[in-house]
Amino acid sequence: MAFANFNTQEINCKIVYFGAPGSGKTTNLKELLEATSAQPKPGALTLEPVGPTQGPAFFEFLPIRIGNLSDHRLKVHLYTMPPDHMYSSFLSVLLKGMDGFVFVVDSCLDRLPHNLQAWGNTKDLILKEGGVMTQLPAVIQYNKRDQPSALPIKVLNQAINTLGLPAIEASAHQGLGVMESLHMVVEQLARQLASPGKHLNT
Repeated sequence: MAFANFNTQEINCKIVYFGAPGSGKTTNLKELLEATSAQPKPGALTLEPVGPTQGPAFFEFLPIRIGNLSDHRLKVHLYTMPPDHMYSSFLSVLLKGMDGFVFVVDSCLDRLPHNLQAWGNTKDLILKEGGVMTQLPAVIQYNKRDQPSALPIKVLNQAINTLGLPAIEASAHQGLGVMESLHMVVEQLARQLASPGKHLNT
């Protein structure tokens, strides 16, 4: 859940990037880092091992400032979700307080089964943590649209986006659709935070 720091005049939010391995979650964060930092600071994009010892599964963390909400700066903390079959207790901690998410889809034909499995797992994880998919700020990002085997958007929508969530086309390695995806989910979040009766943690 978003929380306000009145000392720094910041509202901090958590957005998680989901998707099958290789869909482009890490590429999104790398492109966002380049786009928001004239001179990226060492360690700005943090790669952390999942579990008590360093293993094959990692998550990334990137904090960036992205505009203002009223008289507060809006700071978003971006995370990538590691394979959800590993370290379920850790995944629960990572999802705790999530304010919104981006689901990254690999548009290529041969990756459709992997996308569907990852989407099913994502819905299960969010439901398990008490979230409601249609109430969370969310974006479906159809990545790798530049690839020859990319499926038509209509096909991907029918297969994956059955909830009618906002969607956008992207080619993350070219920087296309990356910032737009983040802006789409942040705009939804900002509207929720500005709604009457909304209270922030402090």
